[in-house]
Amino acid sequence: MVKIKGPMMSLDASGTLGDAVTFSKWKGRAYVRERVIPSNPKSGAQVGRRAMFIFLTQQWTNLSAANKATWQELADQLVASPFSAYVSANMENWHNFLTPMKTATGARIQNPSDHALTAAAWEENRIKLSVSGTVLNYYWGIAFHAKLAGAVTPAVGNCILVVRDVFPHAQNYYWTPPSAGRWYFDSIAFSIDGKQNPPGGSQDTGP
Repeated sequence: MVKIKGPMMSLDASGTLGDAVTFSKWKGRAYVRERVIPSNPKSGAQVGRRAMFIFLTQQWTNLSAANKATWQELADQLVASPFSAYVSANMENWHNFLTPMKTATGARIQNPSDHALTAAAWEENRIKLSVSGTVLNYYWGIAFHAKLAGAVTPAVGNCILVVRDVFPHAQNYYWTPPSAGRWYFDSIAFSIDGKQNPPGGSQDTGP
C-alpha cells in the first residue's frame, strides 16, 4: 500500500502499489522502482513483472515529448517525475494483466500489429522464438509467455519477455529457460494505447 504523508497536499509517497512498484526517496528525490521480493526472485509473477518493468524503462526514451507530457498530471499527484508516473500506472495495470499505454489518457481502441509467434526451437542452451506478420497498425510491443510441459494460458505469472514491436517482417528473439525440457509458448501483441490481440502464437519446442 502507498502511504501518503500530508494527505491534503500529497507531499510525499512511500510503499508498494499494486504489488508491482515501490515508491521511495533517494537524496531527497522521490522515485519509483520495481518491487523486489528477495526470498523468491525467480517466481513466475516476479519474472513476469520484471519483464514488463524492463520494457517500460527501456521504451521511455522512445516516447515523444507529447506522450511524456500526458504523464505530468499524475506525476504532480504522486510528487514524482513523469517517468515514475508512467512506470507506476502501467505496472499497476499490468498487475491486472492490462498491457501498457504510451499516454496517460485515452481508451484501448487502436489495433496492434498482427505479429505472432510462428516457431520455437532449442539452439544449444537457449530457445529461439520466431515472430512474423505483415500489418503493423498502431504497434508497440509483444509479450511472450511460456510454460514447461503443457499448453500455456497467457498471464502475468508466465510472461517471460516483453519486446518492442518494430519489424514488418520476420524477427527472432532469444530466451534462456531455467531448465531443459519441452517448453510451450504463446504471444500477445499490444498497441500504443494498450489494446491487446488475442493470444495467437501457440508453439512448443517439440519432444
